[in-house]
Amino acid sequence: MAPDDMNEEQRSLITEQQAQLSLFQLMARHPDALRRLKAVGSFANRDTVLPAKDRELMILRMAWRYNSEFEWGQHYQQAIDAGWSEADCQRVKVDSITDGWDEWSQALLAATDGLMSNAMVPTTAWDVLRRQWSEETMLELVIFFGHYTMVSMFANTFGLGLPPGRPGFNGQVE
Repeated sequence: MAPDDMNEEQRSLITEQQAQLSLFQLMARHPDALRRLKAVGSFANRDTVLPAKDRELMILRMAWRYNSEFEWGQHYQQAIDAGWSEADCQRVKVDSITDGWDEWSQALLAATDGLMSNAMVPTTAWDVLRRQWSEETMLELVIFFGHYTMVSMFANTFGLGLPPGRPGFNGQVE
């Protein structure tokens, strides 16, 4: 739904910047769902104790494994801004989580893969993460993961393309 086609209620739910993103244009068609998505999204991305650098690595891994180029494009630069190199961002596409990753990064990737495959964090990853993260942080990890899984599902199911000016899986901006 183009911003010009939105009614007053729909426009009141999204910022000018959000109105340009296909996810929010789609969700504006269901204002109640949009309100709830934004509440969980705000918690999962801004009001969380999960460190930004950790979140962005896991989002890129999810985006790659879910084949969600929308999410990849949305978060690639954010991952770099959070402290990951371009090589790191590209390396999340490799199945192996041991090559070139430190123990912490391996645990983040293993947690992501485990949640995607078995709906749980593997014990070895759990043990590493719990050395630094509280139980509250571990709870937020699952909420965060659920949110970005849902966004990837929306993007893939409704065919949301790359956000404008964002790189795709191939690194090219379209």
